[in-house]
Amino acid sequence: MKNQSMKNVFKVKDFYSAIILRSFNIPILRLEKENNRFVTFIFDSPSTICEQILSDFWDRKLKVEPRRFIENINEIKTRVHETLDS
Repeated sequence: MKNQSMKNVFKVKDFYSAIILRSFNIPILRLEKENNRFVTFIFDSPSTICEQILSDFWDRKLKVEPRRFIENINEIKTRVHETLDS
């Protein structure tokens, strides 16, 4: 992962933004713990793609399959708890 180009990495701290990105199949590289209470989500995707997805979300242009959205909420909650508990 250290050889990963920074232009192909996108970081976000917002839980729901992370869920939206996962709902569009953007892979999570890792979660980084901050202050034992918060995490930063590190995605394996160019920032331009992630920013466009999030922009479309805020502009109400996206359609997300509800089951996928719920599954991603559960996946990310589990990963956050695992990261904070470690």
